[in-house]
Amino acid sequence: SCSSILLSTINAQYTMKLLLSLPLFSLVVASPVSADRVVNPSRITFDALGRIDNDSPLVKALATDGLVSLTNIPGFKQSKRRLMSNLHTCMLDLGDNIVTAHHFDDGTTRRSFATSTLPEVGAQPIKSLEDIPMNSNSESCQSFQGEVSSFRSSVEAATNLFSQKLSTEMRAYLQTPLMSSNVDGVVYDSINEVVAGGEHLEHFHSYQKDNSLGNAGETTIELHTDQGFFIAFTPGLIASSNDPTKQMKLSDGFYVQDRYGTKASVNFSEEDDLVFMIGDGANQYINNNLIDSKDAMPLRATPHALSFPAQIDSSDVRVWYGRMVLPPNNALSHGMGLTHGEVREALMDASTTGKSISLGCSSQDMKAVIHTTRHLSGPSVILNCTADELFCWYRCQPLDDELNTCSDRNLTLECVDSQGQITDPAQHNGAAPACYNSTAPLSSDNGDAWQGDSHHDDTHADDGHGHDRGDDGHHDEHMSTKSTSTGSRLFAWSLVVTFTISAILSVIS
Repeated sequence: SCSSILLSTINAQYTMKLLLSLPLFSLVVASPVSADRVVNPSRITFDALGRIDNDSPLVKALATDGLVSLTNIPGFKQSKRRLMSNLHTCMLDLGDNIVTAHHFDDGTTRRSFATSTLPEVGAQPIKSLEDIPMNSNSESCQSFQGEVSSFRSSVEAATNLFSQKLSTEMRAYLQTPLMSSNVDGVVYDSINEVVAGGEHLEHFHSYQKDNSLGNAGETTIELHTDQGFFIAFTPGLIASSNDPTKQMKLSDGFYVQDRYGTKASVNFSEEDDLVFMIGDGANQYINNNLIDSKDAMPLRATPHALSFPAQIDSSDVRVWYGRMVLPPNNALSHGMGLTHGEVREALMDASTTGKSISLGCSSQDMKAVIHTTRHLSGPSVILNCTADELFCWYRCQPLDDELNTCSDRNLTLECVDSQGQITDPAQHNGAAPACYNSTAPLSSDNGDAWQGDSHHDDTHADDGHGHDRGDDGHHDEHMSTKSTSTGSRLFAWSLVVTFTISAILSVIS
């Protein structure tokens, strides 16, 4: 049986660790950020997103890389730059008594404006600016306020178009309803309905580096996976804190962990208006509803990190906007007996009051993994994994008869990644239990293919993953895994969630 999970305040930032399948917060995959390669995001134009096109690259890009860049949004590039060039100076004019600030260990200070867009209500005001009159002495705040409504409207239109296109392209491969609710007769049958029914958290961030603090090259925000369905964000821009008229340039330092577990620096360009990146919510209410079809492609939640290096000009800052799409508040969190809104409220209450709360586990597959250090390098305590399970990819994954007989075949049971290598079971990299032969030579001429989970199987044979049967040799002799259902693999119950009070109310990207 599953014991309750205790939430308790750890430090002044209310950092807490728990293991649950939750609608918010971030799954942390702590690791120093150093890019092994550079990747360019898949790109699709705003006009193409609105066309009926059976050969759209959208789902393929989101299944492969977990992100796609939207380009040529009408009027957006100019609006974005006018807005972002005044963001930081407006925050400085308002002062830290009004603007929320967070200080990172690497010497970076992040200042934030927070707001949201609510279903059936629309865009909410930015609290920090609500009482600032348009005739304020701050020219930067005047300019920011004059542009923000148009900017947010463009993001709203792009987000709606994105969800409609994704809904249309995935409809044939999804069981319905995707989500049920605690309201009689209210269900969510499509991706578009899920997106339209959820709260969208919006944040404007400014990052400023104090070069005298922290270490050069230190990670600002650890590798993590957002717990919303997806986030729409503008690539970071470098602006001047002294001169809003100074020409802005793109910021580097944004990293992702690709489908092979490799850290890669994302090479954004001036044409990238708005980037859509999948969060772990897709595993909770989209991927677990995929039908059994070779053409059904699960969306990939993308671990990502930020490193904000010291700037040559200390007055330079990084400015960024993000909109995280949460599930509907009245939608039931699968297997928990609570709505997503109720879970979120309970966690927010615990984090702000320091109280302990107990959330019972409603599935025998839910397991607790508790971390006691701020920077995670692996599970410090693993609870309740049974003899018929293996802790792998943050989960206690069930073992079938074949995997329970590895030793009978002179093989070892290991947690193995998509490249056929034994991996840290705390890594969020799509790994799976496997019978592993550490003595087999690396060759490509054997006949028995590796059978993996839905991340690794031959449903991706045509999408460039290189994971179709028999293509990479060393998988075949070294590994033998048994497929399990998409629902159990992509909606395994045990997840490590690290959250702070600022993570509840702000997006970290």
